[in-house]
Amino acid sequence: MLDVGPAVPETVRFFSQFRTRLHITNLYEEPLVRAQQHELDEAEMKKAFQDILRIPRGSLIDVCLFWDFLNYLTPRALCALNAALRPYVHSGTRGHGFSVLNVETPLKNRQYGIAQADMMCARPSRLEQLHYYPHSHEELNVCLDSFRIGRGWLLADGRLEMLLEAQV
Repeated sequence: MLDVGPAVPETVRFFSQFRTRLHITNLYEEPLVRAQQHELDEAEMKKAFQDILRIPRGSLIDVCLFWDFLNYLTPRALCALNAALRPYVHSGTRGHGFSVLNVETPLKNRQYGIAQADMMCARPSRLEQLHYYPHSHEELNVCLDSFRIGRGWLLADGRLEMLLEAQV
């Protein structure tokens, strides 16, 4: 299981009841995301994501918790993250995330976790709000081509909650 946000106690507690390996890497704090994604080309960003994630060779990810992280990446950075994850995605991999489809939809600065099988938790982030880049469905499909949006729900606040399914 890959969680790209900070380690929150609820998520650790929830997954501790299963035989699973948690790989939690708070990508929100990385300089690549906070400042450098405009300075690097896609190949450099892919290498940077690989170095940051440090997923052991031969590992396969069953669940990717993207939360709202994908919104904080430029299209080029989104493609680079996808390329870094591609070797670890298998036909049963699923992802979860939130997307904003246009700049009029505010993206709240939140940390997320899983409290129970049917309940998430959200709290204000301790980090300053990052600039965000709304992505259309087409852009998500092109840049995040290891996945496809299997299901989506439009939330009352204008965000789209997405269940992502692997495309391998």
